[in-house]
Amino acid sequence: MVMLKHNHIPMGILREHSVSYETYLQDFKSIVEGKSEKTFYDSPYWLGYTRANYERMQRFGSRFRLNKKLYNLLICLEQNLTIYCITEPWCGDAAFVLPALECFAEVNSGVIELRIIYRDASPEIMNNHLTNGARAIPKVLLADENEEVLWTWGPRPSTLQRLVREWLSEGATKKEKLKKTTQWYLRDQGETIQIDWIEGIQSIK
Repeated sequence: MVMLKHNHIPMGILREHSVSYETYLQDFKSIVEGKSEKTFYDSPYWLGYTRANYERMQRFGSRFRLNKKLYNLLICLEQNLTIYCITEPWCGDAAFVLPALECFAEVNSGVIELRIIYRDASPEIMNNHLTNGARAIPKVLLADENEEVLWTWGPRPSTLQRLVREWLSEGATKKEKLKKTTQWYLRDQGETIQIDWIEGIQSIK
């Protein structure tokens, strides 16, 4: 599993560097519509890729179904928790992960909140949560109301993370890895991330 416990982070840092999921979606939409002032998206390649991510996120979210075991764990949570997701709109994996996180938070919205931390705007937070030395996203931090990080997840569902390492070790190109990754997400339909999260939620109870 790509999940590790972390030490306490000074209270307020994560929230200060994050935005609500609704704000993130508005920003995402402005990029897709070509209305963003972020110069990164002046690149036709990254703008096109981000638009594709937006479409993938919409489609995947409409098909995502929460399994009963995870639902029961989430609905029974009593302590206030925040799901902080470190990501960027151009992140391909996030297009398949964020709809699941949104669903997890909505199950118990009075207790669980989803917030977004932009990776490139918050390097000090990202650098504290590297994966094998890399600034890989999406990286998810599950924190309590004192901003103690109880559990982390990412940047991919555990099975896919292992497969990606295998593909790269076998010489897969970036394009080949992207194709295989997308195909995997479409076959998996969000099952593995839920298995990972069942284990994670059980570990903090």
